Amino acid sequence: MPSEVAAPEERAHATCPHSRVAIKRGPVFAVSHTDGMIDGRCACGQGLYFRDTRHLSRLEWRVGPAALPASLKALAYDADSGVMARGHYLHDGNVLLALSRELDGALFDTLVVTNHGRSPVSLEVACTFSADFLDMFAVRGFSGVPRSPGKHLEPNSQGDTVRLGYEGIDELRRETVLIFEPVPARLTTEQAVFEVRLAPHEECEIRLACHPGSPPRPERQPAPAVARPAPAAAHAAALGEFARISSTNPLFERFLARGTQDLLALLLPTEEGPYFAAGLPWYACPFGRDGLITAYQALPLHPEPAIGTLRYLAARQGRHQDATRDEEPGKILHESRVGELSKSGIVPFAPSYCTVDATPLFLILLHETWRWTGDLDLVRELWPNARAALGWIDRSADARGFLAYRRQGQKGLSNQGWKDSWDAILHPDGTVPAGGIALAEVQGYAYDARRRMAELAEALGEPELAATWRAVAAGLREAFASHFWLPDRGYFAIALDGAGNPVDAPASNQGQCLWSGLLDLPQAQAVRDVLVGPGLFSGWGIRTLSAESPNYNPVSYHNGSVWPHDNALIAAGLARYGYVAEAARIAEALFAVARTDPLQRLPELFCGFERRAADRPVPYPVACVPQAWAAGTPALLLRALLGLKASAADRRLTLARPYLPEWAGTVTLAGLRVGGATVSLRCAGSAVEILEATGGLVVEVQDRASVPPAPLPGGRDDGPSRTG
Repeated sequence: MPSEVAAPEERAHATCPHSRVAIKRGPVFAVSHTDGMIDGRCACGQGLYFRDTRHLSRLEWRVGPAALPASLKALAYDADSGVMARGHYLHDGNVLLALSRELDGALFDTLVVTNHGRSPVSLEVACTFSADFLDMFAVRGFSGVPRSPGKHLEPNSQGDTVRLGYEGIDELRRETVLIFEPVPARLTTEQAVFEVRLAPHEECEIRLACHPGSPPRPERQPAPAVARPAPAAAHAAALGEFARISSTNPLFERFLARGTQDLLALLLPTEEGPYFAAGLPWYACPFGRDGLITAYQALPLHPEPAIGTLRYLAARQGRHQDATRDEEPGKILHESRVGELSKSGIVPFAPSYCTVDATPLFLILLHETWRWTGDLDLVRELWPNARAALGWIDRSADARGFLAYRRQGQKGLSNQGWKDSWDAILHPDGTVPAGGIALAEVQGYAYDARRRMAELAEALGEPELAATWRAVAAGLREAFASHFWLPDRGYFAIALDGAGNPVDAPASNQGQCLWSGLLDLPQAQAVRDVLVGPGLFSGWGIRTLSAESPNYNPVSYHNGSVWPHDNALIAAGLARYGYVAEAARIAEALFAVARTDPLQRLPELFCGFERRAADRPVPYPVACVPQAWAAGTPALLLRALLGLKASAADRRLTLARPYLPEWAGTVTLAGLRVGGATVSLRCAGSAVEILEATGGLVVEVQDRASVPPAPLPGGRDDGPSRTG
């Protein structure tokens, strides 16, 4: 979960989440109806956004008295570039209108009007627009924040240009500039009207350039489309940086490709390098936890975002004690906002440090990046930051040595793990645990971080540090088994409260402890059985909270919903312990979810209803789509099934217990980078064929034995779907 969770009243009024389309390129993104029209009154967050501000809250094209949505059923998301939308509208039987949209630092709409009839036609085309300049927290309806605390400047229209402005209480001036081509017949500060007269078989183009801020060019008119970088070409060039994945099952290939496309669309440019924005529309900015996990997921496909993420977070690592934003020396930030409400301090997110898990995840990603790149210079560069992060983890441990959190600032988050809604951590009677909270999965992160730091210390020639950190990790593993295990329940508590009492909730959190390697084998088997049992496994994936819990709510944010990224980490953990069939079952469930979407896309989350009760998962009303760690889920699932593990320093790539289910088809991975080497593989079932390996890379395949698709415990065996 990427951010502070809104109060229930914020999310209750949301509408039409699945009739929207979001397109993004760089720091600019747009959310509209599927017909392309933008209506900021809709609670699904429609608008044109730049730097946490809505620069366009209404955009509607009309022909005569009728708006285009009357007949334009869908403005389709362009699956090739990920940044375009287009649609067609037939007017009076002979006139075809084709609307297209692209982003390139601004929003560019092109309306092509063609007369296919034998008689001349005259049409009036109007474009209606407005800009409310709302901060994203105001758009979301965040509790207790003003909608528009600054002042709107006097709008101006002249010739082909309209300027709309706003001066915030953060003393920053924000501007939206709309430029039309050709010059409208009539132009006001709310509408441009064009008189279109076409001879038979004649066409014309009407163009709009909407800049969130002053146009970067001195020209008053938007440049022709050929003068701008072609989005499809730019997209293809950027996509070429990713490793390529194909499958003989075309649907599975689309599932994998959609994740890569969405990851590319969500990349943010920063001074330190590329960084994955958390999701659209609510979280189009850097988040610590989200960026770290997504970069980890995508690392085998493209290492640069991981490097950019590490450098970005290191540059903003906590240096002071500031309770208003939960900042502490060595701590990794939670989120970084630049909107009016954050800049002015009304909300504490410029930046916020109210997260307990971003700091150990930073260390995990640093080590994993070294494993895939072999870049020891990067480790040396960030070693002071890594030492500071581990120092914060040590200082934040409770009396038993567990990494715990307690909110410092009144405006911060009460829960600071990935399940950070206010009611995500509850005792069975519904009461909120008191005191500092030690989450189960966070202890796994801390354990894994120390072990990984020990390996980095050895690589840097500091064996004494390595031995110390391994000893601390071993003690944490032993303490976790003693304090979190509920023997009469057969699973691990979701957390310990401030008094050390276990919070009894059969939740997915314990599954992520498999990913970190925190559990011994008997405990891992018990956790496996709980995870794939009927309480947690819905058939569409593992629920955040078991249906057998008194606090279970399938339509809640964290108490019974299903999150793809959570499932992917759990699947990776199951595969780590040798439970590849169970990992494959999770992969099939999420693949089935994606198959219900026209683009084979996974949402941020969906409701936790049983698969047998419906032919498709019930959507969560305001889930982000696309969303970063959901987009990274297909890559991590494939990595788990193949058991991919890199050691660039040794020029070695290992596939441990590889197993691709029949429904995945034969999968080819081309251009995987391990240090300065590349490798291409073809995988089917448990067989692996090495197509190419450069740079002296050694590819080792362990345990090729076939893994049977064992039935789920408790008699559940829906069986994998076969497609393609």
